[in-house]
Amino acid sequence: MTNDEPNPRNEEIRLDSWKAIAAHLKRDVRTVRRWEKLEGLPVHRHLHQAQSTVYAYPSEINAWSATRQPRREEVAAWRRPIPALAFAAVLMLSLLLVADAPYSTYAAAAQRVPGQSGMTSRRVWTLPQDGTFDGTISADGRFLSYPDTATDNLVVHEFATGRDRLITNAAGNGDYAFRSLISRNGKQVAYSWYRGDTGRGELRVASLEGTGLPQSQLLFANEDVTDVKAFDWSPDGNWIAVQLERKDRTGQIGLISVRDGSLRVLKSAEWRYIFELYFSPDGQYLAFDLPVGDNQQRDVFILAVDGSGEIPAAMGPTQDSMMGWSPDGKHLLFASERGGTVGLWAVTIADGRPQGPPELIKSDITPHSQGLSASGSLYYGVLLGGRDIHVASVDLETGKLVGELVRPVQSFVGSNAQPDWSPDGKYLAYISNRRQTSIDRVLAIQFVETGQVREFRPKLSNFQRLRWAPDGRSLLFQGTDRKGRQGAYRIDAQTGEVRAIAVSEPGGGLSWPQSSQDGRKVYYRKGAPDSMSLVERDLASGNEREIIRRNSLGAPSLSSDGRFIATTYNDGATKSSVVLLIPVSGGEPRELLRVSQPQSLDQFVAWMPDGRAVLVNKSLNESGDQRELWLVPTAGGQPRKIDIGAAWFGGPIKVHPDGRQITFMAGENNSKELWVLENFLPALKAAK
Repeated sequence: MTNDEPNPRNEEIRLDSWKAIAAHLKRDVRTVRRWEKLEGLPVHRHLHQAQSTVYAYPSEINAWSATRQPRREEVAAWRRPIPALAFAAVLMLSLLLVADAPYSTYAAAAQRVPGQSGMTSRRVWTLPQDGTFDGTISADGRFLSYPDTATDNLVVHEFATGRDRLITNAAGNGDYAFRSLISRNGKQVAYSWYRGDTGRGELRVASLEGTGLPQSQLLFANEDVTDVKAFDWSPDGNWIAVQLERKDRTGQIGLISVRDGSLRVLKSAEWRYIFELYFSPDGQYLAFDLPVGDNQQRDVFILAVDGSGEIPAAMGPTQDSMMGWSPDGKHLLFASERGGTVGLWAVTIADGRPQGPPELIKSDITPHSQGLSASGSLYYGVLLGGRDIHVASVDLETGKLVGELVRPVQSFVGSNAQPDWSPDGKYLAYISNRRQTSIDRVLAIQFVETGQVREFRPKLSNFQRLRWAPDGRSLLFQGTDRKGRQGAYRIDAQTGEVRAIAVSEPGGGLSWPQSSQDGRKVYYRKGAPDSMSLVERDLASGNEREIIRRNSLGAPSLSSDGRFIATTYNDGATKSSVVLLIPVSGGEPRELLRVSQPQSLDQFVAWMPDGRAVLVNKSLNESGDQRELWLVPTAGGQPRKIDIGAAWFGGPIKVHPDGRQITFMAGENNSKELWVLENFLPALKAAK
């Protein structure tokens, strides 16, 4: 049998149904189906593409779970970047900040806001671990609607009693609630509902009067519409403002009638997504944020509901996102980075037009609005703690940590992932999930010496799994374009210009692209788990050469001399995980390490700079919550454990060119809190 032939004995035991996948993750079927659609849970379908015939591999599920970022929840610490500090100083400062800083920012904010007489912000409530921020506050401030990802249902929480009321009853077939909003009179809640059997979104309305599970009314569904995101009720209760996504991935902003479910399209948004959209208090205008230009800069616009015109309300070189209107309609509120940190800003509005420049109301606020109460209190979500990028300095001879575990990135803590060092070690690139996984994902490049960060928003609907090119001028990553085509892409590290390297056919499964040292070839993984190969692509000719085919291969990692690829695979016949060393030019692969269940190896393998060893994560149990890092020699010798000082760690391990620093993901689960900013309206009046 040759290397190009699949070995049936190597096939990992499959999870052959939604029920089996859900049991492996210790969740219900509704949740795992939602994760597959919205968070990239690696689920595969047989060739006939029937929705019911799915399968997955435990190794891929475990690897996905280890690197999963929470979705739809706002980041916790919107901190000022640390300029003009040497990296060593940044690390020392991080030691003081890691444990308490994400919370201390808001503990201080709970007191009186400095410089603003009477303005205060305080914590209102801590959401359940499975609750998300895709809901709104009621006008009287008594209730909050939110989706519960554990049950996929919509819940309304009453603050005074602490009681939760169930609004929906997901049937276990992949249905789930996401966005929701309480009507101005507090009598109804509108919500977006995803149908697992049709693969489409709907808009529904339920009554909040009475007790028990309310009756829901289907308001809008269309075969050409895949998603309906509900944003705001009109003041008179007759319309709901929405954004639609159609099958061709184009977007529209429109109004849906509460009386008969008819749609009135106001604007085409092409492929672009809005974060928030609100009616003005008089119902004559809609204010929303939308990315513009090649750099994906997000600005705020005002659109007349009668279609008479659209004008910019807040523009600039930084990201702006809608927060709401003042109750009298004289001020439009938005979050912006224009002050150095994300702050709350206001611009005066008259006759649907801005009057004068924006005014800063409060610094350091998360830009995820939960709405304003009728009295003018602004509610917003805060995500505290969370898993983020960490750096460990280790002595590989002794396997011991040198110094303390530190966090090099001090902005948007809890949202950063997938780090990689540049070839010269001067830069740390990473992905920052600012809001939602595929809607506001940023490629950040931090200059190690100063801590300064350069950011890009590639013109793709999604991107991940980045790696530096050997010349240090660009990065390669796996991405999906605006038409839904997956492939390998290259981005210029100076300009942010994106170029496609290879685009796969539907179901092609192209992933983990990596460049050769001379930049003439690219290596990537291709295919489904039960027919997977590592491929070499010649960039000049476009020709592909299969290096090896084997079931359940992990992420390929090319040695610095280009001679070998290190990866993992799962041997279902022996219920074990293996580190493989594969000759690029051909020949038999060699096993470097094998572990048996319940232990397993993550799919990520990192080379040491000298090529004499690789690093790999070992999970000690099936849940993957107990892990060890192992150094595995490539030329023989005993593997040995490396202490990196983290209670939990995971994701791709990347080694600094000096061979003494390692970066990876570490940390605990997030805490989601609802906060309120009160008594800021006098500041608006004083600004006039």
